[in-house]
Amino acid sequence: FVPPRLLVGAPWDGNGQGDIYRCNVGLQNSSCAKANLGAAAPWLRSSAGHLGMTLVDSKDGGFVACAPLWSQECGTSVFSSGRCVQLNEELQLMGTIAPTAQRCSTFMDIILVLDGSNSIYPWEEVQAFLGNILGRFFIGPGQTQVGVLQYGERLVQEWALGQHPTAQSLLEAARNLTRQEGRETRTAMAIREACTESFSPARGGRPGA
Repeated sequence: FVPPRLLVGAPWDGNGQGDIYRCNVGLQNSSCAKANLGAAAPWLRSSAGHLGMTLVDSKDGGFVACAPLWSQECGTSVFSSGRCVQLNEELQLMGTIAPTAQRCSTFMDIILVLDGSNSIYPWEEVQAFLGNILGRFFIGPGQTQVGVLQYGERLVQEWALGQHPTAQSLLEAARNLTRQEGRETRTAMAIREACTESFSPARGGRPGA
């Protein structure tokens, strides 16, 4: 016997991000289970979209939950396009629906190639330059992601594209970046590595970026 269940939208859950609860009814000590959709759909954490304000039954036994106030950031512009999720009867995420969302002009993959050989001094100036340029990018899902390749006598992919998905994480990584050192400066090898490997899907490269 499967007890009846009630779906409850909680658009103010999680500081306005919203979520869905499934509650058993008709039994003593009935409880509610939270879907925790923020873990399955990271875009929910980026803005107060109030997911669960709208719930619609679907023909396959699942349902659609919408976050009508979800906003898409593109650089300095913000578009209130809304977004919906498709869930099955077990509250598992099956897909997203965002018909009015658009690709940002800041949808870019960037690899910074840094000389870390002994010919570069002081290293603190390189870190300051890196922090300054990273602060000018619009970092985030659907926008710009940055990787860093450092070279001297050898090549080191300090971090891959998308490894640091926020500006704060990138700036922290830049502050902690140490110099590889080395008496040789293999610039050509580093550029070739950046062009042939650093933008690959295995290292976080995105189609169309």
